[in-house]
Amino acid sequence: MNTKFFKWGFNENWAIWFHMGAGAVGAKIAQYALAEGNALLSIFVLAVLWEVVEFIIDGGEAGMVKIYGSLDRWFFDSLGDVAGAMAMAYVVVL
Repeated sequence: MNTKFFKWGFNENWAIWFHMGAGAVGAKIAQYALAEGNALLSIFVLAVLWEVVEFIIDGGEAGMVKIYGSLDRWFFDSLGDVAGAMAMAYVVVL
């Protein structure tokens, strides 16, 4: 596994806690209306859409380089956000 994923996606990602919290709360809410698998799928879709919207709002490629220093770092930060949200959603749903 790529060490950048752990370094940039988790260790140096201060916002991951917000994503993990949103994944847990969102999964619990989704669980009331959907089956377990669909609740997890809905959180995955929302987490990915959030990252896409964030990319667009923050100025696309140029904005990500300005904020994160490189597209590589932004990618692993976003991947960590989605993985964190999904990990907490999985814990809550199952």
